[in-house]
Amino acid sequence: MDLLNDMEALGMQIQKARKQRGLLQSDIAESASVRRQVIGELERGVYKGSLRRTIEILRTMGLRLTVEPVRFPTLDELSDE
Repeated sequence: MDLLNDMEALGMQIQKARKQRGLLQSDIAESASVRRQVIGELERGVYKGSLRRTIEILRTMGLRLTVEPVRFPTLDELSDE
């Protein structure tokens, strides 16, 4: 999965995964017990709901959210450029 730095990037990944599975927004909404509009907001990167709900929706889709540290270049790597 691509590095996600914002809600819009997350939304694009959610939409991509949904389409790859051949699912409609309404399919995910029904499985996750949310309104279809919530799925649309997530996919557009404008969802203002809870992280807990987002994780529940991802789990419903067979996805998971992971966190990893950002790696910054070392001084040696910077001086090589």
